[in-house]
Amino acid sequence: MDRNSVIGLVLIGLIMIVWMQFMAPERKPMQDMTTTDVTAVDETPESSREAAVAPVQEFGGSDSFGEFAVAADGEEKLTTIDNDLFTAVFSSRGATLKSMVLKEHLNAERERFDLVKSSDGGALSLFFQTRDGKKIDTRDLYFTASDNQGEVSLTGKESYSITYRLDVSPERSIEIVYTFTGDTYTIGYDVELTGFDGMLPGNEYQIEWDGGLLHSEKNVEDEMQNSWASAYMGGSLLKLDASDPSKDYREEQSGVAKWIAVRTKYFVAAIIPASPTDGVYLSGNHKAGEKFEDYTAALKFKLPPDERTHKEALSLYVGPVDYNVLHSLGVNLEKIMDFGWDWLTRPFAEYIILPIFNLLNKFIDNYGLIIIIFALLIKVVTYPLTMASTKSMKKMAALQPMMKELQEKYKDNPQKMQSELGRIYKEAGVNPLGGCLPVLLQMPLLFAMFYVFRSSIELRQQSFLWAKDLSLPDSILDLGFSIPLYGDHIALFPILMGGAVYLQQKITPTTQTNEQMKIMMYIFPVMMLLFFNNLPSGLGLYYLMFNVFSIAQTFYINKTTTTEDLPEITPAKPAPKPPKKKKGGKKR
Repeated sequence: MDRNSVIGLVLIGLIMIVWMQFMAPERKPMQDMTTTDVTAVDETPESSREAAVAPVQEFGGSDSFGEFAVAADGEEKLTTIDNDLFTAVFSSRGATLKSMVLKEHLNAERERFDLVKSSDGGALSLFFQTRDGKKIDTRDLYFTASDNQGEVSLTGKESYSITYRLDVSPERSIEIVYTFTGDTYTIGYDVELTGFDGMLPGNEYQIEWDGGLLHSEKNVEDEMQNSWASAYMGGSLLKLDASDPSKDYREEQSGVAKWIAVRTKYFVAAIIPASPTDGVYLSGNHKAGEKFEDYTAALKFKLPPDERTHKEALSLYVGPVDYNVLHSLGVNLEKIMDFGWDWLTRPFAEYIILPIFNLLNKFIDNYGLIIIIFALLIKVVTYPLTMASTKSMKKMAALQPMMKELQEKYKDNPQKMQSELGRIYKEAGVNPLGGCLPVLLQMPLLFAMFYVFRSSIELRQQSFLWAKDLSLPDSILDLGFSIPLYGDHIALFPILMGGAVYLQQKITPTTQTNEQMKIMMYIFPVMMLLFFNNLPSGLGLYYLMFNVFSIAQTFYINKTTTTEDLPEITPAKPAPKPPKKKKGGKKR
């Protein structure tokens, strides 16, 4: 590599390190999404909060529930739904979801785990405030279930529905219907309110998911950095991240939402309405000393005036953050996946990386092999660029004696020197920046792969060689202490990659032979080692194999190309000396 290439790579590496250390934990919103400012609790007007939502009420008799006190006491009955993908438990107290255990995805201990924080009485609820000031959360009320089988098993396309009904009076009732299918994570969620016209201030009520999702990964800090509540409105992602333990975060927005969701790094719970909403409400808090971020996401609905019976059809998705599954829902729920800059890296992720991975996965089960094949494909596609770049560099190296002569000859005339250098480049048919072009074109792809590897569930818990999980660093030794910029472990793929980067630089034609450039041959591999030590091992494997294939490609090009076709360059003509002025002159 020439000096420009190395300088470019060093700057890129420094940007990546600074970005990883300081920018990534802040979880900035995606670039093409516009969000409103998140406001801490102490800055939110109390009147706005009172009109929006309230915490779950403790039992307090008729004083707390008003006419809904008739449903404040009862017997809780649980129904277990077991299908091909999950085992879920629903309760008649609140007509809510109390447990969701996925079958195909395990936690860090490779055990099944519950996504729902059941200590809060369930995750789903209706919330509204009555004219007499009672704040009603349906999780405090007992419904009657249409079916008391206790356990229902489904497979394939089999379906099942259960109806929960609460009769407040002969004129007023709430009915909630869940519909399940054997082979999908999506659950039908229909709500019917009868006799509520004129009963609610502003005719407003909310359907919410409360309690966030429980963590499942070994690195809880990393999982919290990738946990938030969000809503998709008007083609934009509204995101709330409760990163500061000293604040409670709240966000309200009016308008039509396609969905609301809470997520962790690899799992998401989303409520998807079929009809237009009146707005959304998001809140979150992170208690100091606790490794859990608690989120609430709610959809706002308006009851049409004078409508006796009001119905809302919704869908509930509780499952993996799997791009293909989320995309198949047709509501842009895949936008919850952070692929970096929407104008640059997201297209690489959505239209190049993921489609190729999906295609290869149809024939190959091992994602380590898929990554190696993907690196080979990238090298094959970029071979013309690499060939042109290497030829340009060899020509540049062959021109070095003439260029040094020019630099010495015109050291006092920079303008003339640049003019002559440009002439030589043109006659030789070389581009001084040609060595940087392949590297710069591949950087967006590398960034996109960083986002894909750290957020896609496909690589989670997939092993290859000594790497137990391609979504985590391939640690072969835990140090027991942390080294700044390096971490608390030793990963092997980055070490091998550093060696490959050094060897690649060693055999690449260069126009620079000074001591500074020789030092850079050692510094850059070390920088890459430091940067990749804490990244997913899948990314380290990709870049290792990319450099291995680059070494083979460069070796082949060096053996099969020469500079014999370099045109003969005419030397620069010496600048004419200005004529001497004659002394004296003829007098008139």
